[in-house]
Amino acid sequence: MTAVLNTFTSFTTSNCYIVKPFNDERCFIIDLPPDLDSVLDYIKVNNLSIAGALLTHGHYDHALGLNMFDGHAYINLDDEFLARNPDEQIKSFLGQDVDIEEYNGELKSIDTLNSDYIIIHKNPGHTKGSVSYEFPNEGLIFTGDFVFKDSIGRTDLFSGSMDQMNISLREIFLNFEEEFEILPGHGPSGKVRSIKNNNEYIKVLLND
Repeated sequence: MTAVLNTFTSFTTSNCYIVKPFNDERCFIIDLPPDLDSVLDYIKVNNLSIAGALLTHGHYDHALGLNMFDGHAYINLDDEFLARNPDEQIKSFLGQDVDIEEYNGELKSIDTLNSDYIIIHKNPGHTKGSVSYEFPNEGLIFTGDFVFKDSIGRTDLFSGSMDQMNISLREIFLNFEEEFEILPGHGPSGKVRSIKNNNEYIKVLLND
């Protein structure tokens, strides 16, 4: 995984990745967690140039860093509401009112990304706008909270759907190249083949 320069795990346990898929110093940031300082410092110290931020979905632990980010941020616009309005999400987790500033900056549609180097998989289930970013030349797939090494994303939150999750797993995940590496939104990475063989939920799906 030489294209992945670094992985940062936020205090919310979400992963943020810096990936450099080009033959130059341009990089993408995959997801923007609340504590983005160390990510931006790494980019500055290593003289990297940010090509953009790719959000896998709009939950606050993956998108709250938008207010610290000065660059092009891409998201499935089905999750735009979530990314712009984190206060209700955080309130539901903490059980108390919070005062979080709404994000009013520009959000670019993932449909405008150059498809020469990246494949975007729309895989609703965890949220309506959940997506995975595949870099086929690198053998990498960033799945956010769609698929983890040992589980799948929860579907009981706003715009989540177990029916849609099952469809996405069958139509998207099961068609991923088996030797590609899954880099999830939480927890460790794993090969597609290994996840198929060891992830209990995927095993049930395969045997259904």
